[in-house]
Amino acid sequence: MIIGLTGQSGAGKSTVSRALSLQEGFYVIDCDRIARQVTEDGSLCNAEIKKHFPEAVSQELVLNRKVMAQIVFSDNAKLREYEAVIYPYITQEVNECISVLCSYGYEVIILDAPTLFEAGMDRICDKIISVTADKAKRAERIKQRDGISDEMIEKRFSSQKDEAFFRQNCDYILCNDSDIAELYRQTESMIKELRTIING
Repeated sequence: MIIGLTGQSGAGKSTVSRALSLQEGFYVIDCDRIARQVTEDGSLCNAEIKKHFPEAVSQELVLNRKVMAQIVFSDNAKLREYEAVIYPYITQEVNECISVLCSYGYEVIILDAPTLFEAGMDRICDKIISVTADKAKRAERIKQRDGISDEMIEKRFSSQKDEAFFRQNCDYILCNDSDIAELYRQTESMIKELRTIING
C-alpha cells in the first residue's frame, strides 16, 4: 500500500510522519529530502533550473535556495514553472525508492510530500492523508520554527492549496487545532483503520 501524506505548512505533518515511521512494516519516504538531493551542487536538475532561473543558480550549478524561494513565493506563475522543472527529477527518484522498498517487503510506503498533488504523485497512492490546522496556529508554528517574517509566511500560504481542496481530495483528514496529544490520538485511530484494510 502506498499512502500520501500531505497538508499545508505548519499544520503538523512532520509529527504525523514521525508517528507513522515508528510503525512496524511502514517506511516513510521524505520527499523534501529527495528534493534537496536532486538539487545538490552540480546536479542535472540544477542545470535545468539555470535555464529557467539563471539568477538562482551559479556557473558551478549551485542552487541559491534563498533566491529561488524569493522568486517563486512572490509569483505563482514562476512557482509553476519551477515545479515543472524539478518534479520529474523528484518523482523518478521516488519511484526508484518505492521499487527498492517493495523488494524489501515493506507493507506500507508513506510518501511524505507537501506538494503531493502538484507533483502528480497522488495518482500512485492507495490512500491520502492530509494534516490541517487553523491558519493563525500554522503561522505561529512556522514563525517559531523557521524565524521568517509575516510577509514571507503569507506568501508561502498563498502558494499552497487551501484546506477545502485537501478535504475534498484526501481519504483521511487529521485536524491539528488542539494539542499534540489529540493529534497523536487521531493518528493512532487512523493507523488502526489502515491495518484493518491491510489485513483485509
